[in-house]
Amino acid sequence: MKTYIYKTFAVLLALLPISCDRSGVWEEFQGNIPWGLCVVAVADENHTEPISGATVEIYKTEADRDNGSNVYLTKQTNGKGEALFTLEEFDKSHQGAEQLKGNYYLKVTKGNTTAVATTRYLLMNSGTTYHWVTLE
Repeated sequence: MKTYIYKTFAVLLALLPISCDRSGVWEEFQGNIPWGLCVVAVADENHTEPISGATVEIYKTEADRDNGSNVYLTKQTNGKGEALFTLEEFDKSHQGAEQLKGNYYLKVTKGNTTAVATTRYLLMNSGTTYHWVTLE
């Protein structure tokens, strides 16, 4: 029985380096998925009541957001309460994704109601990052 266990362990150990060889597949996969930041405006903590027609403003600094100056990007939410910003929109100065990484500061307004938030650290690498903002 011990011999069987040792042989099984040896086979698994031999396969381990092979299974870890990614050969760039993940990196290639990432390059094919466009990056985006989707800000979703909702009226409740359960995210079940989307708010359409809200204005989403993105700022590079918290001070700019608090002062309402130097808006970096702005959009209106659609019927699902979503405002999707693409990497091309973020990269206005053609700096490249590496220079755009970081946190951004949000202000979402609908009528007389305004909410502010800070995004998670954005890597700008692949897929869509969703950020929900509750307007109460």
